[in-house]
Amino acid sequence: MSSLLSTAINAEREHAYQWWSVLNQLRLSNELPDWVRAKDIGSDTDYQKALIARSDVNQALFGVDEIEPSDDLEPCAYERQRLIDLMELERTRYLTWWTMLSEMRARRQLPDWVLTNRIGNGPDHERWSDKSAQVNQMLFGQSRVRHLATQLRLPEGPRPDSRQRTASATPVNC
Repeated sequence: MSSLLSTAINAEREHAYQWWSVLNQLRLSNELPDWVRAKDIGSDTDYQKALIARSDVNQALFGVDEIEPSDDLEPCAYERQRLIDLMELERTRYLTWWTMLSEMRARRQLPDWVLTNRIGNGPDHERWSDKSAQVNQMLFGQSRVRHLATQLRLPEGPRPDSRQRTASATPVNC
């Protein structure tokens, strides 16, 4: 199951990173509306925050910062609630990206190339949700866990450096 799990997690993340990539491309080409640009969405800083959230989940689940598709890593003994919270915080950032694209679509602010690729619409969200449901099923035995999360707000302010995060986030038995 471990290679299936890492493949499923990476599929969910790759789908979400398409959203960031579109936002980033719009930012670089000066096509990102001011109301989105003001939120620092699609920026390198936004991407780095997502990588930190991803690393936090990887540390809690596998005891490593990065996983690749089909890595044959065995999950550590993890605290279920903590993992749900970390995963849903990571997903909250992804949902912010989709929400920005969806809102831009509703305001007719998306360029044709985004519309043509069907990014940021309902079916796109459903495809990503199916991928996250598969991961949830593998880890928690149920397709939805967002309602179980105790913390869904993205943290603000400075983050500890990698060594501090690793020390505090790595379970003892990894």
